[in-house]
Amino acid sequence: MKNNKTVTNRADLYSDNNNLFVLIGANRLSYFITSPKKVILLQSIEQLDTKALASFFDEEQYFDTLFATVKVGFVTPYTTLVPNLIYTEKSATSYLENSFSIPHQHYLLTDNLASFQCQNVFLAPIEIYNFLQNKFDNIQFYHAETPLLIAWQREAVQFQQPTIFINVIGKQFQIAAFQQEKLLLSNTFEFKSAKDFIYYTLLVFNQLNLSTENSKLFLSGEIMQNSRIYKLLYRYIRKIEFISRPTVFQFDEQFADQPKHFNFDLYSFYTV
Repeated sequence: MKNNKTVTNRADLYSDNNNLFVLIGANRLSYFITSPKKVILLQSIEQLDTKALASFFDEEQYFDTLFATVKVGFVTPYTTLVPNLIYTEKSATSYLENSFSIPHQHYLLTDNLASFQCQNVFLAPIEIYNFLQNKFDNIQFYHAETPLLIAWQREAVQFQQPTIFINVIGKQFQIAAFQQEKLLLSNTFEFKSAKDFIYYTLLVFNQLNLSTENSKLFLSGEIMQNSRIYKLLYRYIRKIEFISRPTVFQFDEQFADQPKHFNFDLYSFYTV
């Protein structure tokens, strides 16, 4: 198992009233724990399959403490945004069936995105859902896209020109386009090469008739400026920036070497 862990204060990990934030899916588990004053005490990224999940949470003793809140985001492709105007709870499954072949052993969940006037309807693996529900008190479940979209919207509202946001996790990326607070498009793509990445990104620009000269593109997640993906992006899109992590959390000096656009999807939990 590949591990990337930063611990800033191990003693405080065992205090009650800390907060736990988790992203799970795509064969990985990302999480961080904060103190009541929003100081990040521990952050970790684990390569983890579903079968190893239960044993992992049982091995780490700090997961046995009483958390004030536990927020879990599922990284899953089975999701769709439904406007409030047409949404009904009894039809929730049918919204997904229009786009996906519904897998067995999944649990249907819905996030309310009030600022978008829509619902994020999604499926979570029932085995993981049940385990976490039984493991933790005060737990709240979301799709990983929900806090990310809200965080992006708060950034986009500052700009007159359309803005595009991309978050990279492994071999997939989430992309959304905004005209200030208005969401124009949101999607997730899997890619095998830098050319795939560029193709899907430019496809979004073309679908929305966005200017590659004037529209701003903000990047977060597992992408670096010296990567082939970034160099190809810059060949076609002129205004590219890396988004910074939110200032609502306090980062110890041990995070100084971590690029500030890493784990933006995880940190965006502050919005929900």
